Amino acid sequence: MRPIGTSDQLAARRKRALVLIRQGHAPAQVATVMGVTPRSVQRWRRDTLRPRNKRKQNSKPAYRPCRLTPRQLKQLEQALLKGAYAHGYAEEYWTLDRIAQLIWRLFGIRYRPSGGVVSPAAYGVELSKATATFLPA
Repeated sequence: MRPIGTSDQLAARRKRALVLIRQGHAPAQVATVMGVTPRSVQRWRRDTLRPRNKRKQNSKPAYRPCRLTPRQLKQLEQALLKGAYAHGYAEEYWTLDRIAQLIWRLFGIRYRPSGGVVSPAAYGVELSKATATFLPA
């Protein structure tokens, strides 16, 4: 569990503990004064002696890339702007399920309704939170 305090406050606490260590105090004494475990003080001291490598930055994004090409996205935009009636639906609104079905019919690519392929704002449609549907803006 993260201790209480900002990152700057916690860094200042570690620096104070390291100063006490350099002055010759035992890690157990420093831990008692600072209100932490002796293991934490030992870890701080070790990190100053042998700094760990910085975390490796993940080169992959946290989300899955879109499986549609930019051209297909443009075609999808045009199809969405034509409206749901033009694609055989009885009512004029888009749901996530309908959009997923449209993508399958147009491009043969399967998306789950929650797949997040489209952003409502990108296509001039508004998301109705109550019904989880795309309504024309």
